[in-house]
Amino acid sequence: MYNAIHIHFSLFSMQVFQHKADILPISLFVWYFICDFILYFSTPSITLLLVYVAISIIVKGFIGAWNHHHQHVLTFSSSFLNRMLEIMYGFQTGIIGYAWVLHHNLGHHMHYQDQSLDESAWKSPEWRRYGMLEYTWIVTTTAYARCWKVSGKYPLIRKKFIMMAAIQVILLLAIIAYKPLEGLLIFLLPMITGIFLGVHTTYTHHSGLETDDPYASSYNIVSKWYNIATGNLGYHTAHHLKWNLHWSKLPEFHKEIESKIDSKFYRTYNPFRFSESKTV
Repeated sequence: MYNAIHIHFSLFSMQVFQHKADILPISLFVWYFICDFILYFSTPSITLLLVYVAISIIVKGFIGAWNHHHQHVLTFSSSFLNRMLEIMYGFQTGIIGYAWVLHHNLGHHMHYQDQSLDESAWKSPEWRRYGMLEYTWIVTTTAYARCWKVSGKYPLIRKKFIMMAAIQVILLLAIIAYKPLEGLLIFLLPMITGIFLGVHTTYTHHSGLETDDPYASSYNIVSKWYNIATGNLGYHTAHHLKWNLHWSKLPEFHKEIESKIDSKFYRTYNPFRFSESKTV
């Protein structure tokens, strides 16, 4: 009986999910989203609320990496479920449906080796290298304007982007209107910080690297725990060479190209600085 149920569940899961590896992380993120609403409706003490929000800012910062993965390789076989997931991700990370596609896939990935065009450029128009905080502020505050600019080349995606933005804003306003304090702290604040943290990650992977060589255009972070938390985002050279490769397959592809990546393009992750050592 147990085996039959397990087989049916596995078959159902594979009909819903495009890749089995997505089942566990998505399940965790959905449960976390449910926790947001449990706290939102339960009117907790201000102390509990602030502690939860502080933890959420960190957790949702990492969820941003998984939102990124979803926009490269869609999670579900169903378009409806993908849009629902993007609404959830929008609340968790501040990056709404099709924003990653425009700013990142059709922007940054096309231009990351040309700082005059890169939507996530780490150089100023005067060709000065931004500092980490300066870069994070500039790219974050211009992110949606850049999405809009890129969307001008893709009218169909622009329509979808507008639709998803309208849904997200309407739902967010309703949440804040019903319970302002909880809505602002549980939902809006992590959305704002989520964008900052997502932008910061791009800086750590590319700042200072300007070359036509794809094996020298990204820093790689091969720390086990970093890649568990971010879905192998640390294998960044592999990701840029095959941006439509599912996150679960990046370590294997990285091994294939590892000999072509100089040791200086490996970094130990620190949210405030890099060390020069390779992490195994």
